[in-house]
Amino acid sequence: MEKQDYIQLFDKFLLKQASPEEVQILIQWLKSEGSFQDWMDEEWDVASSGMDTDLQQKLLGQIKQKISLEMQQAPLKRNKYRTIYLWTARIASVIILLLLTGISVYRYAMEQQKMQDMIVSVEKGQKANVVLPDGSKVWVNSDSRLIYGSRFTSKERILELEGEAYFEVAPDKDRPFIVETNDLAVRALGTSFNVKSYEEEKDISTVLMTGKVEVSSSYDRLILNPNERIVFDKQTGHMEKSSVENAKEYINWKFNELTFKGETFENIVHTLERYYNTRIVFESESLKKYRFTGTPGNTSLESILQILSLTSPLSYEVKDSLIILWENVKQKAYYEKALK
Repeated sequence: MEKQDYIQLFDKFLLKQASPEEVQILIQWLKSEGSFQDWMDEEWDVASSGMDTDLQQKLLGQIKQKISLEMQQAPLKRNKYRTIYLWTARIASVIILLLLTGISVYRYAMEQQKMQDMIVSVEKGQKANVVLPDGSKVWVNSDSRLIYGSRFTSKERILELEGEAYFEVAPDKDRPFIVETNDLAVRALGTSFNVKSYEEEKDISTVLMTGKVEVSSSYDRLILNPNERIVFDKQTGHMEKSSVENAKEYINWKFNELTFKGETFENIVHTLERYYNTRIVFESESLKKYRFTGTPGNTSLESILQILSLTSPLSYEVKDSLIILWENVKQKAYYEKALK
C-alpha cells in the first residue's frame, strides 16, 4: 500500500468505518518506525510552518515521546477490536491534542513577544528612524530613548520618550496616538509633531507641523494647531502656547542642521554636547542666560562657537576633549541688551 492509502485508512478509522482487518493493517503501520513517523513529521511541518524552529522541534519531540509511552502502556491483544480501537484512538488524540497545544503555545509565545517593550536608544552624536507596527514613522534625536510595545495595542498607541523625537503618525481614528514624557502627554490621531524632553533641560516643548494634538499635564490641557508650540516649565508646572513662523525649522535636526530660536546658551550647550558627543562646561554662570537665534546649519563645532563668540561676550578654550566657556568682561557691556 502507498502512503496515501494508509492516510485514507486512518481517516476511515476515525469515522468508525474500518473493518477489523483494516484496523490491523493500520496498527502495523502506526507501529512501524519509518512510515508513520515520516507522515507525522510532514503533517507537523505543514501545520507549524510559521513556528519558531526550536519550539517546533521541542513540541514534536513531546508528541513522539507520548506516543511511545502509549505503545508501552497499551500492548495489543490479538482479535480484540475494542482494545485496538481504543489504543489507536488514544494515539490519534495525543497527536491532535499536542498539535493544537503546540499551536496554542506558539501563539501565546508570539503574543507575549508582541507585548514586550521595544527600546530604541540613541547615543550622543547619533540619530535613528523607526517605523512603528502601525506604519507611523519616528525620527529619534541623539541622546534619546523611545519605548513602545506593551501599551501599543489594538485600542491605543502609547509610547514613552526621553529626549527628542519627530513623529509622523499613521491615521487611525479608533486608536489615539499618545507620546508620554515624565511631565506631559501629547495625544494625536493622524498628524506630525516634534517633542523635546531632555532630563537636563528645564523645559519640555512640543511643536505641531500638521493635524491637531492635545497636550496635557497634571494641571492643564491645551490644543495645538499647525505652527503652534507649547513650552512646559518643569519647575513651575506652567504650560504656555505660542505661534511660530515655520514649525518645520524645529525639526532641522532631522536633516543634520542646527536651528536655535531664542535659546539660552545653557540649552544650546546641551544640544551641542549631544550633537557632537563632547563635553562643554561654563566657567561663568552668567553666560548661561544669554540667548541666540539663528541657523548655523550643518557645520563644525568650532564654527558654531565662533558664531556665538561674535554675537555675545563668549570666549572659549579647547583642552583635549573638554571645551571651557567664560564671559569676556571687556565685551560684556556691548551685549547687556541681548539678555531677556
